[in-house]
Amino acid sequence: MKSGLRILGIDDGPFNKDSDKTTVLVGVLMRLNSYVEGISIETINVDGTDATQKILSMASGRFMEEIDFIMSNGVTFGGFNIMDVNSIHETTGIPVISITRKEPDLDSMFSALKLHFPDYKERTEILKKNSVNKIEYEGKTLYINCSGININDAAHLIKKTTIMGNIPEPVRMAHLIATAIINGESHGKT
Repeated sequence: MKSGLRILGIDDGPFNKDSDKTTVLVGVLMRLNSYVEGISIETINVDGTDATQKILSMASGRFMEEIDFIMSNGVTFGGFNIMDVNSIHETTGIPVISITRKEPDLDSMFSALKLHFPDYKERTEILKKNSVNKIEYEGKTLYINCSGININDAAHLIKKTTIMGNIPEPVRMAHLIATAIINGESHGKT
């Protein structure tokens, strides 16, 4: 892989589910060598339906011609604001990889959606389009979902961009920045 490749790492900020109506969504544009080229910040609705649109806005903004891959910390932001991985790839042509450290419990997610959201069918359909794949390397286990890139290439890219811990550096940086925006300081665990 060329070192000039750029990844847009995405994560959301913390929020209080009982009182917050919005939280931040941060995108960090980073080269494979961990050089940060830019940061994008959007506001999303907690439990809303605007995560996909906000990510599309980030991808079609000032860095549009520079993004080679999009990586995110999972597919849900601000609670159950679900990112449509396939739609983002189809709209932008940019491969998308979502990463989680724990295996998603889709049955529990479907139950919660049905219990709490009148539009649960639409949200459930977005989740059903995802294919969760377990990858293991160097004693680490991650669960990924991708569109526009095969599992082996996604795993290789994740390994290339993970400096310490389990999470690729672009996503880790997005997490740190989003946390600092909301809490005034950041901490390391994603």
